[in-house]
Amino acid sequence: MDENIVNAQENIIKIILANTISAMDISNILCEHSSDKILKSDEVICGLIYRLMVPMTDNEINTAMESADSLMYGESSDEEDINEDIPQDEVIQEDLDNISRNIRTNNCNCDICSKVRVCLINFKDYVPIDEMGDKFKESIISTCHTHNKIF
Repeated sequence: MDENIVNAQENIIKIILANTISAMDISNILCEHSSDKILKSDEVICGLIYRLMVPMTDNEINTAMESADSLMYGESSDEEDINEDIPQDEVIQEDLDNISRNIRTNNCNCDICSKVRVCLINFKDYVPIDEMGDKFKESIISTCHTHNKIF
């Protein structure tokens, strides 16, 4: 029985990790399609909202689950390479200021960027289909409230 519980816990963790990986992939697309090409909290929030509201395709699920498996069970010797491309001395003051402001999106009209803007507009009224979605939405709302981000 304990093994079943451990397997269930691992599966839940893997699903959450895969969802987060997919959300970050969306965030990176938003960043690439923006003018300043620097990933900021707004892109991360929008990626999380998009992933909550737009179901993954079978291909996206498979890719995200493979990435989650790799992170959970893969070698950790490449840990130094993960942060290699991130400038350590660059700080985006705009993201550090704790002033209340709307979440910003880019002006790109590709399918994903357009859907992100629609999701952001409809996020307040969105009702998740399951308890995990409820928790995910509440965590987004709570984090945005803490950091004075407005939908």
